[in-house]
Amino acid sequence: MVNVFANILSPSVRVTESAQGYRNLEIASHSHVYVIGSGATGSFNTPTQVTSLADFTNVFGSSPSTDEVKLFFRNNRRGILYFVRTQIAQRNEITIASAAAGAYTVTINGTAVTYTAPASPTPTLQNVADGLLAAINANSTVSSAVIATPGSTTSKVYVRARVPGVTFTLTATTANLTQAAATPTTPVAADYVYAIENAFDADDNWPQGFIIAPEAFMLLTSQTDRLAVGNAMHALASDELFDWVALVDPGAGLTPAQAKTEGELYVSPQGHLAFYYPYLIDLEAVNVPPSPAVAGVATLRYATQGFQEPPAGAQFPILGVTDVVTRISGQIQDTLNPSGINAIRNLRNKGVVIWGMRTRASDDLYKQISQRVIMNVINGTLRRGFDNFLFSAIDGFGILLNAMSQTANAALESLWRGKALFGATPVEAFEVKCDFENNTPALLSQGNVIMEVYCVTSPALEKLLIQTIKVSIGTLPLNQEQTQVTALQQGT
Repeated sequence: MVNVFANILSPSVRVTESAQGYRNLEIASHSHVYVIGSGATGSFNTPTQVTSLADFTNVFGSSPSTDEVKLFFRNNRRGILYFVRTQIAQRNEITIASAAAGAYTVTINGTAVTYTAPASPTPTLQNVADGLLAAINANSTVSSAVIATPGSTTSKVYVRARVPGVTFTLTATTANLTQAAATPTTPVAADYVYAIENAFDADDNWPQGFIIAPEAFMLLTSQTDRLAVGNAMHALASDELFDWVALVDPGAGLTPAQAKTEGELYVSPQGHLAFYYPYLIDLEAVNVPPSPAVAGVATLRYATQGFQEPPAGAQFPILGVTDVVTRISGQIQDTLNPSGINAIRNLRNKGVVIWGMRTRASDDLYKQISQRVIMNVINGTLRRGFDNFLFSAIDGFGILLNAMSQTANAALESLWRGKALFGATPVEAFEVKCDFENNTPALLSQGNVIMEVYCVTSPALEKLLIQTIKVSIGTLPLNQEQTQVTALQQGT
């Protein structure tokens, strides 16, 4: 124990001051938007903030994402947008000129890989391509650097670098094989996925918000490829160290039925993914995926009304557009909304509006985007708010545990007063438990503490039923006796 009187050598009264007890936590935000795309210039796989379309063009040059970035800033001029430039991996294509029994050899990074076609059954170009593809992927030395996939025709095989920016050498050793560079000019699904998985480090404490990749969904023609990108976005958003929301677009040119089918392929147990349809027509008559507009509307509404409000409704119509590519009627939306396909509609006297606020969760607790965002903010606030309590002695009086509980309660009460938590009183809205009941001696002796936080998030109004009832003369007021008693009490 420290001798607090060691430096007091004569009779006197001293006052010392320290900071203890609960601390006021800074409430996390949900205001950032992270865009995955590509560009002619700029750093690869590095989130870079841009403050306007002009700033974006200065940093990244010509880009397939230009119209999407423009649409975002038209809906939130002060929005916080980070752009990730996707790097395109090297890709070469092997062509099989003829099919015959025998060896087919390529050399990759100095390692020879051979597929031997049997005499029976009679080899075909497809058989040889499949065999060579399998041989490359089965070679442990080679497959750590490259991956082989089906080529542009049945007689061809693509060989692609696993890591964008890392090059490889490829030589077609056998006479009936040729190879040529086939690196695409725009990213493929694997490139976008690599950027999503590697651009963000959890230790950097990226602020919470939305992740979108409109360029990928617009350019990728294969539903399988789009699904790979969307699932990678969801995996990042649902990671407990991030707690974001992924806004996913459909492929270009889909009908409502096709969009419904595609949207239903995504599964988000806790609501970290939302799906929007259809595409929008901007002021330059360009078809643009909806996610940039949704992200702009969401962050603008959060800044003006609070993150407990959903990114939908007539109060915040989409700006910078003239129409939707596909008109959605009420009857069509009746088939989309139950599946969590959020419709964007052009409604008379309202404009182009986001007319849905659901996630792709089946659990009622997570079906609304606004409730997912509220939980994200709570998680982010608590995750970053207790660093000062780490490396503190756990006392047997419960002082530390009580201070931690008070800190969490203060933050949650602030959220309750801001209408993010539902309840007439704080007791109805949240509860924090961090005491010796849920922290056993065995747990505490290891330096571990559990804090349980129960929250009732505020739901958003989605459906309103107004019942009008015609009654006969003399029926109203409905409770005449109560009306008479009230009148007597008031002396009338």
